Amino acid sequence: MAWGLEIAADRVRLCRAELRRGGIRLERATESPVPAGLLRASVKEANVSDHVTLAKTVRELARRAGCRGWVRVALPDPVFILRTIATDELPPDRGAARRFLCWQARDLLPFSAEQARLDFVRAEAGPDGRLRFACLIANGRVVAEYERILQDADLLPATLDARSVALAQAASGLLAFPSAGLLTGDGARATLLVLHEGRPRLWRILAVENGGGDGVRLIREVADSLGYFQEAEGLPPLQHLFIHGMGARTSEIAAGLTRWLELTVSVLDLGATLASGARPRGLAGELTRWGAALGAAIRPW
Repeated sequence: MAWGLEIAADRVRLCRAELRRGGIRLERATESPVPAGLLRASVKEANVSDHVTLAKTVRELARRAGCRGWVRVALPDPVFILRTIATDELPPDRGAARRFLCWQARDLLPFSAEQARLDFVRAEAGPDGRLRFACLIANGRVVAEYERILQDADLLPATLDARSVALAQAASGLLAFPSAGLLTGDGARATLLVLHEGRPRLWRILAVENGGGDGVRLIREVADSLGYFQEAEGLPPLQHLFIHGMGARTSEIAAGLTRWLELTVSVLDLGATLASGARPRGLAGELTRWGAALGAAIRPW
């Protein structure tokens, strides 16, 4: 089993889990609150106002859970940029390929390409026949903040992923459609992630209305994003869209998207992905809110 850690603006979550025979086996899960205003996720600016306090919070959480050494980490989505990059060829060496794709992405980044940290997976070729790669990119200076906090907490980061990408990993058994989408809320933001043949292809961070709004603006932005993406990339329409993390409005927004998009929209339930008897006793609250930590834990190396 491996450890998955989610670092969010309001709390940190840590769990130990593994993927076995198509189901997730969750052994331990614990969390701690994060003081308000301590973490403000950004792809360009410093994220953490008090490194000592956050490192202490993570260290105490790990001690309580019995976690030592390597962890796989999910960070807030605004720390990252996800772009699909088209090219005629790619160096066979993965390190050289990363450097090449950073150079290709240089005009898409709000920071110097020399500062970029990049990972990638191959996507389907587009209508023009060129190679396409889904690239998750972060600012090295921002990532180094989190690495320093983990080091001060006596932990070693095996991988660093975006929260929504880790959640999609946990939900991969439910997202097993040729074209599927995930709309996941995180406070005042929501991320729309579209996967084609299991690979990320579209990623947009959208604003969520505060207070008691009816979600119409968010629904329209989701519909517009999907329409543009399908036209620009020449891919088929979504077959299923899953909604997560909108609180009391989750079902309402799912119903609105069902009417607007005329496709199957479901509220994400990670309980269906657990192996029989795999839920530990005393796990508080809804299992799905642990999705990012779960996905980080079961992520392949």
